[in-house]
Amino acid sequence: MLDAFIQIASAEDDLLVACGECLEQYGSGEAYLPILEAVARVCRGPGGQEIAARLAQRAPTWLTHMPWLARFSGPETPRRPPLGATRERMLREMAEALEALAAYRPVLLILEDLHWSDRSTLDLLACLARRREPTRLLVIGTYRPTEVTGTASAVNAIRQDLHARGQCAELPLPFLSEVAVREYLSARFPAGAMVPGLSRLLHQRTDGNPLFLVNLVEYWLAEGWIVAEGGRLALGARLDELAVGVPENLWQMIECWIGRLDPGQQRVLEVSSVAGTEFSAAAVAAGLGQEVAEVD
Repeated sequence: MLDAFIQIASAEDDLLVACGECLEQYGSGEAYLPILEAVARVCRGPGGQEIAARLAQRAPTWLTHMPWLARFSGPETPRRPPLGATRERMLREMAEALEALAAYRPVLLILEDLHWSDRSTLDLLACLARRREPTRLLVIGTYRPTEVTGTASAVNAIRQDLHARGQCAELPLPFLSEVAVREYLSARFPAGAMVPGLSRLLHQRTDGNPLFLVNLVEYWLAEGWIVAEGGRLALGARLDELAVGVPENLWQMIECWIGRLDPGQQRVLEVSSVAGTEFSAAAVAAGLGQEVAEVD
């Protein structure tokens, strides 16, 4: 959905679109990583030399972290971080630089996967939302709600704070309905007849989760269980054969999620999987020999 929005927005000639992606890092992550990526991308694009020159005026500390832009920034820009180049100074410089860029051209800043963000990027996000000066700047951040649950999550804390202040709007994306799954298959294979019962089975297998849905269709195609010829869709196996099996990439993703749970939670999941898709907490508690409230 975000890609479709970017494609539409990019049709506006005057709009400056800057995209950065947060990455899951297993060590100490680099501060402002998605912002650095977004800035580097726009500086390498059309009009990048002028954008880099404006950044050099308002955010010289940032350019010292991107030496490959030195040829655009002019001889007066320092090549090494100046004294006092703290994280807080970088935050202030980038907030002012984005406002300066927005005075030059409207800016759309997109930050993907904020559930993996470093704290410095989240601080900048909060800083931009709280600035009172009018500016032509739209910031869009995406995150998985399941990854930011709990009071300890910095993303959740900032989201709640900005929402309470009326400084952000949330666009929750629910899972797809069975009708939407059928529409997806019709768009994916526009030339022909849908296989009876396929959209219902696909919805049952994935609950309408778009990530699972697309990967499962790709898996069925790769296995030859569904066949697309000339845009038409046909079965290469029985429907009951399609009701089993999980793509390797999804299996590994699910295993990774389960691996983050503590042993007690994993044990509850194991017993629950034996109980079925729908079950009572009492049934699981009986299997574990634990109190219902604890299992619930």
